[in-house]
Amino acid sequence: MKQDDPELSDYRAIAPGHSLSKGELLDVITRSAGATMAVVDRSLTMLYVNDEYARWFGTVPEQLVGRSLTRMYGDAAVTAFMPFVARVLSGERVQYQRLLRTPYGFDEWRTICLTPWHNAEGSIEGFITTALDVHELQVAMDALRAANQRLSSHMENSPLSVFEMDHNLRLLHCSQRAVQLMGWVHVAGLEGQLLPELLHLSPADTSLLLALQRLQSGQESQNRAETSFLRDDGTEVHCEWFNSALTDADGQVTSIMALVEDVSAKIEIARQQHYLAHHDSLTGLFNRAAFQQQLEKALDAARQNAASVALLFIDLDGFKGVNDTEGHRAGDEVLRIVAQRIASTVRLGDTMARLGGDEFLVMLEHEVTRDVTDTIGHRLLHALQQPMQVEGRDLVIGASIGVAICPPLEGHIDELMNRADQAMYSAKRAGKGRLHYADTD
Repeated sequence: MKQDDPELSDYRAIAPGHSLSKGELLDVITRSAGATMAVVDRSLTMLYVNDEYARWFGTVPEQLVGRSLTRMYGDAAVTAFMPFVARVLSGERVQYQRLLRTPYGFDEWRTICLTPWHNAEGSIEGFITTALDVHELQVAMDALRAANQRLSSHMENSPLSVFEMDHNLRLLHCSQRAVQLMGWVHVAGLEGQLLPELLHLSPADTSLLLALQRLQSGQESQNRAETSFLRDDGTEVHCEWFNSALTDADGQVTSIMALVEDVSAKIEIARQQHYLAHHDSLTGLFNRAAFQQQLEKALDAARQNAASVALLFIDLDGFKGVNDTEGHRAGDEVLRIVAQRIASTVRLGDTMARLGGDEFLVMLEHEVTRDVTDTIGHRLLHALQQPMQVEGRDLVIGASIGVAICPPLEGHIDELMNRADQAMYSAKRAGKGRLHYADTD
């Protein structure tokens, strides 16, 4: 940075009386930011590391400078990060997330940012790597505010989206990453508008607005919030906001800074894990545990509202023969077709599950009468008796169904499922392809 660099001039204008040199300013940023920082050349040799980086290795910077990046990490870590290194050395600015073990012995999610380092001729000499978490980012922002609150280069280089608002929550500035996150074409015309209005949040999503209002009123100096919204292209975005208020000498809020992380990927992973924990991986129907939870809720509601719940226990006829003669792959496809036919036969709001093997369950909890269970039960029998085309062949199976209704049967989950199971076996003994009701004795 030259002495007449506009960024340095801006710094001196904001902080009169200080005359930090370029080296001193760099020292303030790298030593006080609380983030790990390192400079690596194309041969992956460490040219510079800050104290925070060295601390992760239990040493001092001088012991790391000159060492090879690949020798400092285990084979698994090198295999994981080398694709990102290849991308940054080709000129791409790379950001990704990793779960790392801290020097204190616990795991933390960290955002890793790799930025190409260009020489005066524009060639890539290496890259700068930074790793920070939420707490470190707050420390970094405090240190940067003490040195220069408005060094725009740091806002643009932040791995998070940055929004700056006045005390009325009108947008003053946002980073390019923020523009990309929100799906805005450009910032022109947005500055001066109220940020909550620009976000198009749902009426039920009030956490961010309430958090910002607490900053405005001086109740808090920093807080966090989570939001979700739809971009104009229909993409669902989930964000985690880390907000802080800047006050003047009189304690009045003059501006609010928001650092925003896109956590959509984490949310999607959590959704997938939740889905897998509650659904059968082959058919997509509820699994046993999730179905029992739904059944328990339905029985509780039925007791309160003097209503009824019907349980249909479905067991396929002839499925073992399919597995034995056609193979398990064909058997899996039959089970998927069965699930689809059950879903297309029952009513909207009825609950379905695969209990395991070739056993399925359907729960009726709305408008439950004998006529309704008869109608749906026989529709299911008819649907499951139709030929199924599997791997170019027409396969024909069938089903036997046992029905248990509460009341008159007692509303205990295990009892109701057992009675429906027994009724299903009665249907099989009577000749299969039938619908039998559990005895009420």
